[in-house]
Amino acid sequence: MMGVTRSVFFGAVLFVSLAFANIDIGEQLPNPSLPDLEGVERSLIAADEVSAFVFFHPEQDRSLEVLRQLAEVKIRLKDKRVYWIGVVSDRFGAEAAASALLETGLDLPSIIDAADGLYGAVGVRLYPSIGVADSQGRLHAYLPYTKVNYMALVEAQIRHALGEINDDELEAASHPPEVTTGGDAAAAARNLRFASMLLDSGKTEKALEKARAAVELDPTSAEAHAMVGTILVEIGDCEGARVSLGRAVELDDSLATASQALEGCGDR
Repeated sequence: MMGVTRSVFFGAVLFVSLAFANIDIGEQLPNPSLPDLEGVERSLIAADEVSAFVFFHPEQDRSLEVLRQLAEVKIRLKDKRVYWIGVVSDRFGAEAAASALLETGLDLPSIIDAADGLYGAVGVRLYPSIGVADSQGRLHAYLPYTKVNYMALVEAQIRHALGEINDDELEAASHPPEVTTGGDAAAAARNLRFASMLLDSGKTEKALEKARAAVELDPTSAEAHAMVGTILVEIGDCEGARVSLGRAVELDDSLATASQALEGCGDR
């Protein structure tokens, strides 16, 4: 597991990380039994099946769009042994969650996360986020929201956990070749993915270069500004980090926890 400083760093803006803040790939997931929207007890993951669990915000446009897209993925995988479950905070309530699922046309049994206990146990920091567990209940993949290629990534990780595609095919789905179309936003998203991989490899300066390139290509990307800010915390540039993280929150107030990254600066 990551140390305290790095946990805070990634926990603040988890979309740049490859794992939950508190659970690493390959580790056993907690599996509480919680009431669903109708009061029926359900578990987070199922024994002997691949599980896909979705943390969502029922009143957030981004979450609603992902739920609509996920309905199509579920149809494509309807004959597969996949256990699907939604996770919604009790802060939002069962009625709001049920309304969101009805609006998006997604048949997704969803458990109520009392006091955000499960949310905190695994270390979620961004809505929506999707996790995939293998048949042994271990974390196979964590997929925080991205603007580009999100559902393709989700479906590829589920098929990989099912053993339908190999590592090379998963890699191809996760990192599609660059294309000349798609505009600046698509190019920014590619740079952001590269920045994340470089940062995970400890190549901080190169990661910062890619993150700044993403901001230049798409100045409206909250994720790009937050990535720059968290990297600046990592290298000790707290003044610059405050500017970038502040801009990220201005663009997307659901990233308000990005300010937690500044804890790495202490009193600097």
